[in-house]
Amino acid sequence: MISKINERNVNNNRNNIYSQRSRPYFTKKKHGLFLLFMLFYVSAFSYNIKVEIENCPPYYIYLGSHRGPDFEVIDSVPAQNGKAVFKSDKNLPAGVYFIVIPPQSRFDFLLAGEQDITIKTDARDILGKLVISGEKQYTLFAELQQDIAKINKFRSQMNMELEFYKSFKPDTADAVTKKLDSLNLLQNQLYTIYKNKSEKGTLLYKILNILEPFKVPQEIEKLRYTDPATHYNYYKDHYTDRVDFTDASLLNTPEFVFHRLLKDYCFYFFDTRVNQPETVYPDIDSLIAKTGNNPEFRRYILSYLISRYETPDDLRQEAYLVYVYRNYYLVKKPDWVSDQAYAIMKFRIGAIEHNVIGNIARDLNLPDSTGVYHSVYGMDCEFKVLLFWEPDCDICNETALILSGQYPKLKSDNIEIYAVLTNPESEEWSEFIQENALDWINVHDPERGSNFETYYGTYKTPRIYILNNDNKIIGKDIKPESIYSFIQNYKNNQTEDMDRFNFIFGK
Repeated sequence: MISKINERNVNNNRNNIYSQRSRPYFTKKKHGLFLLFMLFYVSAFSYNIKVEIENCPPYYIYLGSHRGPDFEVIDSVPAQNGKAVFKSDKNLPAGVYFIVIPPQSRFDFLLAGEQDITIKTDARDILGKLVISGEKQYTLFAELQQDIAKINKFRSQMNMELEFYKSFKPDTADAVTKKLDSLNLLQNQLYTIYKNKSEKGTLLYKILNILEPFKVPQEIEKLRYTDPATHYNYYKDHYTDRVDFTDASLLNTPEFVFHRLLKDYCFYFFDTRVNQPETVYPDIDSLIAKTGNNPEFRRYILSYLISRYETPDDLRQEAYLVYVYRNYYLVKKPDWVSDQAYAIMKFRIGAIEHNVIGNIARDLNLPDSTGVYHSVYGMDCEFKVLLFWEPDCDICNETALILSGQYPKLKSDNIEIYAVLTNPESEEWSEFIQENALDWINVHDPERGSNFETYYGTYKTPRIYILNNDNKIIGKDIKPESIYSFIQNYKNNQTEDMDRFNFIFGK
């Protein structure tokens, strides 16, 4: 709500808007005298936001809007005697907006139907002196910020004490942690108090409905330990019930409102089930279906899913990216996706859809330098390491040499390497293999007929895939020095899963 912001956050690759000498970066159009005359008489301003700030320096004041983790500076006007007016002949979408007061202060305010308002405050005590005219929910939102600011003041003090006690009096740290927990509880209670003060159906009510902790019926909560599956499924099926998906103004809010709820939902109910992605797909469909006929919510959620799973920390989650693309982009290109963005997305999906972790890898049957063919499926070993590389790539060479050092240990544990040259130049490849005694399986594709580029996404090199003896991809892009430990961990996890199965069901 109120915050100190640095230049990097607000500039967003624009010029420094806090500099005393800074000028508005918006281009102001020059109209003819007649046009200005006509506009003066026939147009009433649809939004007219008057800002009065005591002790305000003579800088530009900035008006901006929130969109989850993103924001946009809408306008800037010079403060004259602490006063500034933002106005236009168009309405602003309902949402949470902010005013930036140089050098580094910002406060949020709510804007809905009534957009002819006056905001008064003091630069020396922005929230404490904040008064907003207009709808009741505008005032309640300002008062909520004031109460949360008091909590944050105590929270900052407690956090400093916690760091001190952790270092010098560890026994006292638990007491401080409990105080911090009580502050979090108090803030959650504030959401409920202000929600009860708000009129049902207003934007503030809907925002607070999201911010309130998720409530579970008592009969479901008592199943947490006796029937965890039912307890979990209730959370999954009802976690987003508090969102009014018909009201797109909820998207015009700071990151900690709808965006955080969406982020948490994906983490708790998609990411934690990555070992069985096929069970997640119906829940992805259900989430998107909740947007109904609201194109803004649908666009926001689909864009977020693509962004979240395009470069995931856990590569197993690429399965979600492929699913969303195939079912919501490939069937019909959304109107809001440009042709260029769609082409990039199509290329990206094409590079991963055949090699998602959990998929059965495509077989390759390629010749070595002597013309003898070797098949991936024909390899008689417990685990298979596929390396795609080229000798004129420094990182590739480094990867190959690290693997060479690991190879004796891998081979002794029934792990074999199948290395594929990705470019057609074989002379340098043969020399590198001989010079460094790379005596694993080395193959190339001189006829370029295997289509390995598509199946294994070799638009970048080097690439490493790890397959089990069923040719299922169990890992990819693992650092060469970590392959052995990765496989050992995989084997241990498999053993633990089997032991758990035998304990429950018997051998």
